[in-house]
Amino acid sequence: MFDTPLIELLYRAYNSELGIVVETTDPERLRQRLYAERKKDPDLACLSFNISPTHPQSQLLIVKRPTLEDHS
Repeated sequence: MFDTPLIELLYRAYNSELGIVVETTDPERLRQRLYAERKKDPDLACLSFNISPTHPQSQLLIVKRPTLEDHS
């Protein structure tokens, strides 16, 4: 499916401005695994996982939602 550790994907998205696009052979399976991994760190709660509307068979979007701290 992919070679990058799940936690690394989450932190890469967390440290980006808007999020990242992940290429995968199974976006739904990856999304479920990322939900489980995200629970381990409350700081990652700002991340959402969306299957790409333009490439639903091969891309998962990890989107960083704005937090209250971003508006300070």
